[in-house]
Amino acid sequence: MNLNIFNGLPQYVRITILSQIRRLLSTPIFSYEDREDLIQELLLFYLKRFYNAHDVDEALVVHSIKQYATNLLTQRYHRRDFLYSSLADYDADEEFSFAENTETRLIVSEIMNSAEPKEKEIVKHILCGDSIDQISRDLHVSKKTIYGFFEKMRKKLK
Repeated sequence: MNLNIFNGLPQYVRITILSQIRRLLSTPIFSYEDREDLIQELLLFYLKRFYNAHDVDEALVVHSIKQYATNLLTQRYHRRDFLYSSLADYDADEEFSFAENTETRLIVSEIMNSAEPKEKEIVKHILCGDSIDQISRDLHVSKKTIYGFFEKMRKKLK
């Protein structure tokens, strides 16, 4: 990385951008190859928004750069190509595509038709990818109750 790219800029801008790059690269969403692009993206954001502004508050600049970096993270996470690449590591593609898997949709709709209101909430949380611990906390039910619901559904679907 060429640190001369920061020549003429305040030290706090350089530190903020580099710390945000480190934060973004610590996630599985960005890789080391994205480093130069991220630096340029954050630097351009700063230059467009604050470079010509006089007497700009340092805290505002730091907060804005952090917020922009977070937005970059969110945008990358929601992009379809990231979703496909993150699922490409798995062999069972059907597991992740309820919309395209007719058999799974039929089973889920059958479960939803026969489930009680609390059980429907459990199914919704499962489809969102929540863990048993998270479902238990969110819905204020015991893990034993959730496992009992699973067993009930297995028997019903046989």
